[in-house]
Amino acid sequence: MRTETMTVTPDICTNWMKNRVCNRVPLRSYNVEKFREILRAGQFRTTHQGFALDLHGCLIDGQHRAQAIIDTGVSVTAQVTYDLEPDAFAAIDGGRVRTAGDHVAKASGMAQNNANYYGATLKILRNRAEGLHWTRWTTGKITAAEVPALMASWPIPESRINYMLAKGRQCHASGTGLLISHQIILEKWPEHVAKLFFGGIGDASREYVGKDPRAVYTNTMLNVNKGVISRDSVQQSAQAIKAFNALIAGETIGTLKKMKMGGVKVVRNRETGEEMEQQYLADRYPSVIDVQDVSQNWPHVTDH
Repeated sequence: MRTETMTVTPDICTNWMKNRVCNRVPLRSYNVEKFREILRAGQFRTTHQGFALDLHGCLIDGQHRAQAIIDTGVSVTAQVTYDLEPDAFAAIDGGRVRTAGDHVAKASGMAQNNANYYGATLKILRNRAEGLHWTRWTTGKITAAEVPALMASWPIPESRINYMLAKGRQCHASGTGLLISHQIILEKWPEHVAKLFFGGIGDASREYVGKDPRAVYTNTMLNVNKGVISRDSVQQSAQAIKAFNALIAGETIGTLKKMKMGGVKVVRNRETGEEMEQQYLADRYPSVIDVQDVSQNWPHVTDH
């Protein structure tokens, strides 16, 4: 690794930006505009922060500065570090700019949008595996160092992510919620059984009559736009699991309610009339139904 202070021109930046295929962090327009304003005002200063290229000449840090230099045509004096190990990307701006989706995109080569959903799913599955209550599954961040092990624990191909996102668009369900519930269901059931549920939500649900759980889940998610149902991915994953359980057991359900958070309620003593506060616990996250023969109560479940 070596670092030198040099004049960085728009032409140099253009060549660097052409060779940034290893850096899948998307350009953020607000960051580029911030540097444009600095350059136009003549306020760029030479500091320890500049540009970094790996052993293959790929720009792994400084892409927003480089794009701003290209856009404004302003050359600057900056420090440029060469010959970094490719995995140094993981340590650059790890807690500030890089997101879980950025790290997943880097590690997997997925499209950024899909990687964002995968990253969000991995964080929730990790928190669940660590024994956190479902009310805390969305907390914390995923570091680049964690991503390989998490992807190995929960391998989700990009084709499945695309499929779940398409299903989510059909009924306004969270793509992350569908991915989470699918992974949890697969802990007990094979893929072809899970498909009985996921393949039947969305547009296909309109073919069903009565209170088929797939149609109920679709209608429940459609109520998201009416503000009736929570948009939270964990809540939606729980509702998907409840509907899956009902489908397998052949049960009729009329609605799917979100899980209640813990809190405090005021109760009145019937004898004294005195009011007092009473704490109550949050609902439990549903368990997936145990393996059993799939009920034949609903249409299109005979091919299991």
